[in-house]
Amino acid sequence: MFDFSNFNNNLEGSSIFNVIVIALLSFGLSSLIALTYDKTSKGIERPRYFIQSLILISIPVATVMQAIGDSLARGLGMLGALAIIRFRTTLRNPRNMVFMFTSIAVGIATGVYGISISVVGTVGFCLVVLLIHFSPIHKNKGIISNLQFEMPNKDIIGTDLRDKIDAVLNDHCKEVEMIRYIVNHKKREEGLLEVVIFEYKIHTKDRNKATTLVNELTKQLGLLNVKLNFRNDYEKI
Repeated sequence: MFDFSNFNNNLEGSSIFNVIVIALLSFGLSSLIALTYDKTSKGIERPRYFIQSLILISIPVATVMQAIGDSLARGLGMLGALAIIRFRTTLRNPRNMVFMFTSIAVGIATGVYGISISVVGTVGFCLVVLLIHFSPIHKNKGIISNLQFEMPNKDIIGTDLRDKIDAVLNDHCKEVEMIRYIVNHKKREEGLLEVVIFEYKIHTKDRNKATTLVNELTKQLGLLNVKLNFRNDYEKI
């Protein structure tokens, strides 16, 4: 069995050979992380710039860690230099944030010659990601979407239309949550018409079920401007 401890001892130092080996190792491990991300992501279109960042970021991180070494002064100086740079890119997807953090962690581990830690950690992380990908946790149990429609305020007062709407929503959705309703005025030929705009967050089994819901609200109940906005893949239940 390969002994990583001997490999670590031979690499310690700042020779050109060691720097090249560390850079290549960081590149290889981060490429494995990026490949795992690409194969286990749900979206049809992958953000290529993010995948490239996963591969590249571990190399400069490892280089910085090698440059700092055991010097406290270098560490403080590097910290001050990096504080000048403002990273304004936000990762709204928590899963993307985990992959980016892992790639950075690999760069840190290889930069301080923690070869065994970086290799075992990367392989273990990728195996866990694959395990989750093929487990029931990864499978969608439904779709979260935002439903919006409007109706004349005069049709609500003194009628059972709201009850019919609630009945249709309960029949087609697993869960329903009203977000807000707004009373608005729109210009019509007969004058100003007072309308109420309703917005719901709904949980349906699939997209077909949600489309059927929209058709029923429009054709059977006569609601106006029915809109359905699906959430991003990572926000699906």
